[in-house]
Amino acid sequence: MVEQNEAARTYARIVELALDPVRGEFDVDHLREVHRRIFQDLPHHGPGEFRPDAPGHFKQRALEASSARIVVPYALRSETDQHLGPTLAALQGGKALSGLDTLEMSEAMAQTYARLDYLHPFREGNSRTLRSFTEQLARENGHELDWGTTNVSAKSRDDLYVARDVAVMNLRYPDLTEEKVLSLETPEEYRAGVLMLQQLHTYRHHDPLQEIIRKSLERGRDQEPYDRRMTVLDAAREIGAVAPIAANQAARNAEEARLAVLRQKAPAATEQQAIERREWIAREGNMAALSERLGQIESGYITIRHDPGAPALDRLAALADGIGRELAQQRSAPSPSIIPMRPNGRDDIER
Repeated sequence: MVEQNEAARTYARIVELALDPVRGEFDVDHLREVHRRIFQDLPHHGPGEFRPDAPGHFKQRALEASSARIVVPYALRSETDQHLGPTLAALQGGKALSGLDTLEMSEAMAQTYARLDYLHPFREGNSRTLRSFTEQLARENGHELDWGTTNVSAKSRDDLYVARDVAVMNLRYPDLTEEKVLSLETPEEYRAGVLMLQQLHTYRHHDPLQEIIRKSLERGRDQEPYDRRMTVLDAAREIGAVAPIAANQAARNAEEARLAVLRQKAPAATEQQAIERREWIAREGNMAALSERLGQIESGYITIRHDPGAPALDRLAALADGIGRELAQQRSAPSPSIIPMRPNGRDDIER
């Protein structure tokens, strides 16, 4: 009952923030004021105050859609004090994100969110504070970041939890390998390293934070599918962004379909379809194959059916279809007329 009451109070304050945001420079004071306004009715959560120092700062998160738990390693307070200011200063009062398109904004926002989440400055309410903070940051740069798209089901919430937590783990243990774990000096560090390596392996095929933010940005901007004419350069950039994520989605879908068939929760055709799509990625839908076909486009443009918020796998398929249609039109176009030349090099048109 207490948690429901507190959630209702903070929700009301978050709505107020959306209508009347903090007038600030997206610096430390700005972030603290966002937290203070959200938790102003709950003094025991230290509105606007940083968490106290502690020997370690871990959170054990229980996922909603499964019985799985994730241990998340956040920064020590000394790291927070050292890096929070420079991390926010890099935003240049928000101007550092000016003029970014959706792909660029999703990458920049994912990096900013992950770093701030890892630094975890407040004892309670970091997620709510960062959502309000990043929504305002995106909005003031011409984008609508709709975090509501991640809150439609237990699975969508878990997807966001996993993406955020994996990003934090990668910041705490960058490029973690078995060799690096073996080189950790203390038993505590070794046990933590082993656990992080296991967790990163378990969630290796899950969508990264930039994919979830891209879909949220698109759903906040557009709702209905439409035909999108794009340059070959933009198509190449989008293929580079979505192809690795699409490959992971195809692998995850195939494994989930296999388990569903084994548990008799889906027909065998479901697994076969997932396998075929995974094989299509490996054969034709990978970055190298699509880039090679894209290089054959003579017009410099392709048209795709753009479905805002579609997963990377569907976006990649739309790009492949767009390339295929453009190449088909290119092959069927009549050859330009050739005007016969006179022996002296002049054509037959009267001057």
